[in-house]
Amino acid sequence: MLKLPPQATQVGLAVDVAAFTIHEGVLRSLLTLRGRVPHAQTWALPGGFVLVGEELHEAALRELRDETSIELEPRHLEQFFTFGAIGRDPRGRIVSVAHLAVLPHGTVPVMAGASTLHADWFPAHQPPPLAFDHALILGRAIKRLQLRLEYANLALDFLPETFTLPELQNVHEAILNRSLDKRNFRKRLLAQGILTPSGERRSGVGRPAQLYRRARSVRTGLL
Repeated sequence: MLKLPPQATQVGLAVDVAAFTIHEGVLRSLLTLRGRVPHAQTWALPGGFVLVGEELHEAALRELRDETSIELEPRHLEQFFTFGAIGRDPRGRIVSVAHLAVLPHGTVPVMAGASTLHADWFPAHQPPPLAFDHALILGRAIKRLQLRLEYANLALDFLPETFTLPELQNVHEAILNRSLDKRNFRKRLLAQGILTPSGERRSGVGRPAQLYRRARSVRTGLL
């Protein structure tokens, strides 16, 4: 039988979810107003403890639904970092496996769950003061998003099935929090072979815009 050292303590396992969408040209993060101590009445990422027999991604989806009453499944979900610093939670030694989620384009309706006072979307680059180490988690999640733009084309998960090149550029700019050169952006994206013309155009002011969609060879879905 394995004998634990005298200084060993029980460790709790939790998940936290940094969920994002883009609305009106702004990258937004889903936050909840905590209704319980510690950090009552403070904004936080959706999250909670993992149940016995529950997979980590199942816990992440459950907490996301329970705390925000969201009905839509994320278009992308992945684990991106484990946070286990001593003292990160005043209740004891709790390790959190952080997940990154992408919700469909636009503002997804949310509302308070059983253990939260409120749920809402906030500008991800300018969030309110957050509970625990959630500011660190959110910052890491944004950096992960920015990295995934370069090698996994995650920007496509923020868009509807068909979209214009300006809309795709807007996603990149919202995530990177800076402007991009239009000509260079289009040249680079079209050269990657991740897009295919849909054969349709969107009418509006001026010349109708060409619509694109994800090429069939580009992966999507939950990770």
